Amino acid sequence: MRLDGGCLVAHNLPFDLRMLVNEFAVLGGVLSVTRGIDTLAVTGSRLAQACDEHGISLSGSHRALVDATATGRLLVRVADRCSPGAAMAAPAGLARTGRVRRREDVTPVRVPDPPLIVFFASRLPHVGVEANTLAYLELLGRAVSDLHLDAYERQILGQFADELGLDEAHVVQANRRYLNELIDAAVADAQVTDDEYDTLVRIASALDIDQRVVEERIRIFRTTTTSVSIQQGLTVVFTGDHPEYDRDSLVRLAVELGLIVQSGVSKSTQLVAAADPESNSGKAGKARQYGIPIIAASDLVNARLGDLIEAHGAGQVALKVITCPECHTTWTIPAIQTSPRLKRCLDCTAIVIRPTSPKRPPKGSTDMWAPPTIEWLTCETCGQNWPRQVSRGRKPRQCGNCAVSS
Repeated sequence: MRLDGGCLVAHNLPFDLRMLVNEFAVLGGVLSVTRGIDTLAVTGSRLAQACDEHGISLSGSHRALVDATATGRLLVRVADRCSPGAAMAAPAGLARTGRVRRREDVTPVRVPDPPLIVFFASRLPHVGVEANTLAYLELLGRAVSDLHLDAYERQILGQFADELGLDEAHVVQANRRYLNELIDAAVADAQVTDDEYDTLVRIASALDIDQRVVEERIRIFRTTTTSVSIQQGLTVVFTGDHPEYDRDSLVRLAVELGLIVQSGVSKSTQLVAAADPESNSGKAGKARQYGIPIIAASDLVNARLGDLIEAHGAGQVALKVITCPECHTTWTIPAIQTSPRLKRCLDCTAIVIRPTSPKRPPKGSTDMWAPPTIEWLTCETCGQNWPRQVSRGRKPRQCGNCAVSS
């Protein structure tokens, strides 16, 4: 065994060691490492940041060979700061079980371009973070790079946090820090694109963080300035207490202009007149979700039919995150859409969850009918995982999307 007697070096050693020990256990062997060299603990920085500081190329990060090569080069640069690591003990021989697959036996995999979140996540500084929290954030960035956390990823993150000595409060704090740093990266250029907005709300959902945290921080970067023409029949809703005009006076003035005053904001509302256009009231917040222009009530007081009034809070329609209950994949729909058209993702929708004619258990039996077992397969073309109901016969080698396109 080539590893026997070697010194294990890794960036985020606790996690990588955990994975190696588990893999050796699957093979029936034991990998014993008393201590190794953790370049993350030495540099106090994520791999991308540490490589950047030492002039090391990291093109295609979060891929095993790229990260391992970069870690080896980083070790050379910081070797004088490392504490000596101990030799590892690995079994001298392992019996091969199962089918051996050589590289030339595997169909070339088309690796999709990394999503925007990977670009942002690889550049999060995590400055001033303790080593244990930094190790957790490093793993979190990898797990959430596909914009969701499935049940297995949540389990692994929870176990890793326990091993690092992070309690629930520390995990919640770390998750919020991760999201806030993503928002910082998104607003650095003073604008938040549709793709960035979609990414942020899906990350918030995956981390069980209220979407309003995202909405409040990016609102000024998603707001556009427009002009509203005052016309008869325009529906308007008032919000806030004006310092000079009471609500009855404002409603009377609006009616005299031929406007239709509504009590609450709905999809049919065309205008919101606020005592403070920057208000965070429920009506103003709903108007921003629906993309309804918000004007200052004082501007409406002196307006005449045909006048153009600047809308201070005319934003773009907000998004609502939908999560597949089976695989936890996420996607977004406009917030004005009352109910999602799809309650499950396309892959899970294709799976038969229940038999067409389930048999009832024998009379007097306490056994409940159990749904069919679901297994996860890996597509040999795109590398993505997808679920299917366990059944007899040969297992498919491609996911539905790749099978159709091929």
